[in-house]
Amino acid sequence: MSAAVGTNHKTLDTSTPAHGKVPVLLASRNHHIDGDDDETTAKEQSQTPYHSHPAVSPEVRALDIIKYLIGTIAGKDKIAKTLKSVLDIVRKLTVVFPLLRTRIRNGRLLATISSQLALFRSIMRFGTSPSAITALLAHLGSAKQIRKNPAALFNHSLLSDSIDVYSTVFDELSLLNKLGLVRSKQFRKTIAKHDTWATEVDAIHSFKSACVKYRQLRKQRSTADAKAVLMNKIDVARFTLELVSSSTDLLTIRSPGIQSIVSLFASVCSATSGVVNLWRLWILAADHLAKTA
Repeated sequence: MSAAVGTNHKTLDTSTPAHGKVPVLLASRNHHIDGDDDETTAKEQSQTPYHSHPAVSPEVRALDIIKYLIGTIAGKDKIAKTLKSVLDIVRKLTVVFPLLRTRIRNGRLLATISSQLALFRSIMRFGTSPSAITALLAHLGSAKQIRKNPAALFNHSLLSDSIDVYSTVFDELSLLNKLGLVRSKQFRKTIAKHDTWATEVDAIHSFKSACVKYRQLRKQRSTADAKAVLMNKIDVARFTLELVSSSTDLLTIRSPGIQSIVSLFASVCSATSGVVNLWRLWILAADHLAKTA
C-alpha cells in the first residue's frame, strides 16, 4: 500500500522538546501512502493552520531548526519518508534502466533499508486509533442535535473524523500484518485492500479541503496574511503529489515495463511531497523557535 504523508489526522507528536511546547503542526496528524503496495508512508490528513505574528522575530539558526525537527515525531516522520522515497527511486531506476545495475550495487540492501524506514514510520504512527474513534463518537453522540438537524451527519467535521478512523484503523492493522501478527490469509488481503482505499479516500479529502481553503484565501486576497497564503499553497502542492502517488496503487497494469515506470513515477511524487513537507515543517519550526527565543 502506498500516502501521508498526509497528507489529514493523527497526532504524531505530543511530547515537548527542549525548545518548548510543540506547535500544532509539528504535532499534526499525518498519514499517507507512496507508490508501493506494501510500504506505508505518511497519510496526510490535515491542512496547515498558520497564524501570523507581526512582531519582529529574532533570526533562528538552521542548525537549531534541524535539531528541533529531529526532536519531533512529525520531523522524524518526514525525514524518514523522504529518505525512503529517494532510496526507492534509486532502486527502481535500475529496473527501468537495466544498464544502471552495473553502477548501482547492493540493490537488496537499498530495498531492506527502505522497508525498515517504512516500518519505522508505521511504528511511530501506531496507537492513535483510540483518540480518533473517541472524536468520531463524540460527534455521533450529539443525538439531540442530529435529531433536530439530520444534515449534521454530513458536515465536514464528521466526514473528516470518519475518514480519520478508517485510515487510522487500517494503518495500524497493516503494521500488525507486517509484523506477522495476522495469521488469516483472507484477513491479510482485506487489510491490504482497505489500507489502499483508506489512503486514497484520505488523499482525495485532504486535497479537496486544501483547494477549498485556497479559494477562500483568494476571495480574501486583500486581507489574507502572506504566510497563510504560502502555507496553503504548500498544502495544495503536497496533497496533489500525495494523491497522484497513492492513485497509482489502484491501477491494474499487466505490462511489467509500464508497471516499473509507473512505480518509479509514484516514488518521485512521494519524494517531492516529502521535500515539500519538510519545507512546511521548516517554516513552522523557525516561526515557533523565533517566538520562544
